[in-house]
Amino acid sequence: MKLAPSQVRRAAAASLAAVAVIGVTGCSAINYQATTHQYSGSDGVRVDIDDVKFRHIAFVGAEEGGPARAIGTVNNGGVEDVEVEISADGQSHSFTVPAGQAVSLENDEEFIVEGFSGAPGSIHDVTLTVDGDTEDIGATVLDGVLPEYRALLPDGYDEAVVEHLEHGPDTWGSGAAHHDPDDDGH
Repeated sequence: MKLAPSQVRRAAAASLAAVAVIGVTGCSAINYQATTHQYSGSDGVRVDIDDVKFRHIAFVGAEEGGPARAIGTVNNGGVEDVEVEISADGQSHSFTVPAGQAVSLENDEEFIVEGFSGAPGSIHDVTLTVDGDTEDIGATVLDGVLPEYRALLPDGYDEAVVEHLEHGPDTWGSGAAHHDPDDDGH
C-alpha cells in the first residue's frame, strides 16, 4: 500500500511539531527553577524547628544599645501545644503556641530587649527554643527608616532620622526623575 503525499506531509509535520515541543520544554526538566527556591521574602529570617515555623523574625530598634522589639510570626503546625523561648543579649521571653495556631510577636507576645547590642542594618545572634530544641540564628536588625517599622520602635519614631533623605533642590538633576511643584515651566 502506498501512502498518499498528504499523509506523508501530515506525519512529517506532526513529527516536527513533537520534536519542537520536546526541544523547547526539555530544558525546564534539567534546569534550576527559581520558583522552587524557599526564601524569606520579608526583611526578617525564617527558621523551622520541628512543626514550628518562625517567619520574618527580626528586631526593630532605633540605635545600638537602645531597646529593640522582636517581630515576626511563630506558627505551630503540630497537634500539641509547644513552649517557645526567644533569647537575645541575655534576656529571654517564653510563651505557649497552641496546636495549629500562630502567634504574632508584634501583637500577641511583646518581647522588648533593653540595651540591645545589635546595630540597625546588622545581623544579630538570637536563640530560638521549642520544647527544649534550640537553634541559633542571625536575626535582621531594622530601624525606622522604612515607614512600616516606625510604629514598632519601642521608644517611638524620631523624624530627624530620615530628614537627610528628603528630596530637595540639592538632589535635583542627579539622574532621578524630577518634579518641582513651584516651577510652572515644567
